[in-house]
Amino acid sequence: MFVWLIALLYEGLPVKKKLVAAIAAACAVLGGGIVAAGPAGAHADDGLIQYAEPDPLWVMPDLKDRILSQAEQEVEVDVEQMPLVFEVVAPNHEPVYNLQNWVVCGESPAAGSKLSAKTKSVTLDVERPGGTHCGA
Repeated sequence: MFVWLIALLYEGLPVKKKLVAAIAAACAVLGGGIVAAGPAGAHADDGLIQYAEPDPLWVMPDLKDRILSQAEQEVEVDVEQMPLVFEVVAPNHEPVYNLQNWVVCGESPAAGSKLSAKTKSVTLDVERPGGTHCGA
C-alpha cells in the first residue's frame, strides 16, 4: 500500500522511475523490519524471572607502611562506603588521637582477602613512623 501511494504521488511528475522504485523498496524493507522486530528486549518469560543482586565482594588492600588516615580512607573507598568499624591497635595499647602520626604495620583481614557485606570491622595494627614495635 505504501509503495502504491508513492507511485500515485509521483505519477504525474517527471521523476526517474528507478529512483522512485528504490525509495519505495527501501521504505518497505525498513518498515517491515521495524514491525517484525517488536518491542526491544521483550521476552515472554520476563515476568517469571526474578533477578537477585549478587552479594558484592571487595578485596582488602595492602595497607602496610601507609599512614593510618590514608589507610582507613582507602578501605572506605574500596568497599564503597559500606559501614565498617576500624579497630586500631597501637604498641602498649597507646591511645591513637592523630591518625597522621601512625603507620599501619599489620591488618586483619589480611591483604588480598575478600570483604563482603558481612564484614563488620577491620583491625589495623599501627606503630610510629620508623618504629619497630607493631601493634600491642
